Amino acid sequence: MSSASPGESIASPEPGGSSAALPRGRSTALSPRGTLLAVSAFTAVLIAALLSVVHVPYVALSPGPVTDVIAGATKDTKGLISISGHETYPTTGQLDLTTVSLRGGPGLEMTLGELLADWLDPAVNVVPRALYFPPTQTQQEADAASAAEMTGSQTNAKVAALTELGIEVPATTTTQVDSVASDAPAGAVLRAGDVITTLDGTAIADFPALQSAIRALPGDAEVSIGLTRGGKPLTVTTRTVSANGTTLLGITPYVDYRFPFAIDIAIDDVGGPSAGTMFALGIVDELTPGAMTGGQHIAGTGAIDADGTVEQIGGLRQKVLGAKADGATWFLAPRAECAQVAGATPDGITVVPISTLHEARAAVEAIGAGRGSTLTTCDQAP
Repeated sequence: MSSASPGESIASPEPGGSSAALPRGRSTALSPRGTLLAVSAFTAVLIAALLSVVHVPYVALSPGPVTDVIAGATKDTKGLISISGHETYPTTGQLDLTTVSLRGGPGLEMTLGELLADWLDPAVNVVPRALYFPPTQTQQEADAASAAEMTGSQTNAKVAALTELGIEVPATTTTQVDSVASDAPAGAVLRAGDVITTLDGTAIADFPALQSAIRALPGDAEVSIGLTRGGKPLTVTTRTVSANGTTLLGITPYVDYRFPFAIDIAIDDVGGPSAGTMFALGIVDELTPGAMTGGQHIAGTGAIDADGTVEQIGGLRQKVLGAKADGATWFLAPRAECAQVAGATPDGITVVPISTLHEARAAVEAIGAGRGSTLTTCDQAP
């Protein structure tokens, strides 16, 4: 065994058989350049960690998938919309419902890094999460609400489409709660699906009786409501509200429609109410002779009420981009949302404003007949 004499250096093996000598007694402190590199590396690691773990209260909207509501619809083949018990007709072209992919909802919070990346993407719109979700809403509650909105949109689309075609749909307004206004006191104690049975101890037979009893009270009156929830009796207390001199509870009742024949809409992995207008157009197309689109590729969006009113829904720019990428050359949009794309519509697609199902049907028929150039566009709309 050898030993080093004074003045010699102690060597440590290096790969390849070479060695590096460290003179005895010399300082091992990093140089200024080494210190800077070490601090920079540490800072980079810290920033990367923060970007990946810090959550921010925003959601990102980006173009989502599109679905042709009349795909596969022939006289003998059922497509997305299946109608039985009434004459149907084959059609051509496309009527696409459009969607928005949303990231950052309850249980799927957006990170700071995702936020910065989305801000740099011109196809993505970043908005405060509070615009879409209540602060305390869970992922399960958000999914349930989205599914309920989709179910409601399908019902409204069927009623609106049949009404547009002059087909009567008998209806009964019930005492079941369909929704509650978020700013009404009743919103704190009533839920969708609750069936109201009594008001201040008096039995309620039907919705007109409930409406009459509420309107007989002053605004901000305390009321005791008996109900059944999940088959179990329950009593809650809340207060009325006054709007334009009329006393209200702030609920929207569930309407029981009795359709004269069966209409089924089969779609998975899509929630919310925004497909209602396109569902209604698809139903109208299949129940009327000829191809309403004239073979054209038309997309659109818009929630729809049972009376055929088209409601704004949000995310229009992302939906237009998604439709354009899928090959659509025309897009039907709620008139109130035109400002989102006016002057910034992508080349190759024309956006037409609509306010009702009747207007939407007329626009599709004009496009199908080669008269699309006569329609007002969002770039022209006031």
